[in-house]
Amino acid sequence: MSNFNLQGDFFSLKISNKAKVSLGEPVTLSNFLSIEVGADAQLTIGNRVFFNDHCTLRCLHKITIGRDTMFGDGVRLYDFDHIYNNYRVEQFEFTYAPITVGKNCWIGANTIILKGTTIGDNVIIGAGCTIRGEVPDNVIVVNDCGSIRYIQRPQGKHHAFTYTASGSLEHIEYLIKSLPQLEFHIAAPTRVSANLRVLEQFPNVSIYTQIHHLEIIHELLDRADIYLDINHLYEVSNVVGLALERSIPVFGFDNVVHRPEQSTVFPSDAQQEMVNAILQQLELKESEN
Repeated sequence: MSNFNLQGDFFSLKISNKAKVSLGEPVTLSNFLSIEVGADAQLTIGNRVFFNDHCTLRCLHKITIGRDTMFGDGVRLYDFDHIYNNYRVEQFEFTYAPITVGKNCWIGANTIILKGTTIGDNVIIGAGCTIRGEVPDNVIVVNDCGSIRYIQRPQGKHHAFTYTASGSLEHIEYLIKSLPQLEFHIAAPTRVSANLRVLEQFPNVSIYTQIHHLEIIHELLDRADIYLDINHLYEVSNVVGLALERSIPVFGFDNVVHRPEQSTVFPSDAQQEMVNAILQQLELKESEN
């Protein structure tokens, strides 16, 4: 399968020529990985999905995996069970139900995902869990002394986005502290410097590194209520233009703004004025909803 990015040694890929297989770019497989897709089965894997060592995927019916999902060592997925009764387990007769794993998930080591499971988006499954049934979006699932427990990953109401190739964002800490009700999503096409990473000490900040796929940038823009054009150096990947195309309000300081004629611009020493304007914009957004 040309779409598999094989990293390591010892792979077992048994894929029927009657199977329906759709793979994103790339799907990365690590050492000692086994994939079986039976006749008439459907396997769909999204972009940038990663399987670590010793994973097993047995697809005799239907398995769907969303983009940017990672599987830790030894994860196993089975969309079938052997038929059995009190006296016998059938070797070649099965019951089937589809498995769906959402996008942007992390499935921890030695997790087993059984038939009929639907895992939502943005889910973390802790190591050693056995999962069957429905797992909602935006949760962490942990194996707590043999009992499965859900921990919510809270989702904010208002969102700001900044995409930067610079480690310097004008007055970012002031804005973060002054707007605790606003979630700040700061993305970079590379790894980030320590002075950006330290911003994660604030509960309303999320850092995204090595983001250079338009698919992810579009998702961040779709979530944003405002775009903060406050990064030093250049505009990255036409991101301000993409925000403007979506009619997302753009706020910037006059010493760093990249498209002043299409943005709301403040003097570089007018941090509180920008804060007040952002609050007004959020109130306007709420009144429209």
